[in-house]
Amino acid sequence: MKILVRNLFREIIEKELLQLFLPFGKIKSLNIVTDKLTGKSKGFGFVDMPEASEAAAAIKTLNGKIIHGEKLRVKTANQEISPFQDNPDVTHPGRFEVGGRKKVGRGRSDGTHGAGSRRPNRKEKKW
Repeated sequence: MKILVRNLFREIIEKELLQLFLPFGKIKSLNIVTDKLTGKSKGFGFVDMPEASEAAAAIKTLNGKIIHGEKLRVKTANQEISPFQDNPDVTHPGRFEVGGRKKVGRGRSDGTHGAGSRRPNRKEKKW
């Protein structure tokens, strides 16, 4: 079972995180997510434990525990987590980069503006 550990002390190392989870059972893998540019921790990581019962015990015991002045948030890692959720450096799909807003054109693709109406061009306007 994959476990998400959030609100980690930014200076924590994987060895310390490993020591927190070892009393609960076997650990298949463990990693702390770091920023690619700075190499510093982003404050969360993942622990993969093969036994679901051991993972559940670890989650129950460690969730809310204070480590280095930070209250850990420990839960099962949802497989539906978006790859953009915790990474503000990644452009979200469907958005233009300018101002982070999605640009929407006016009118429909066939040139009309709804319900069969036609917008007159500049030369056709009557004053």
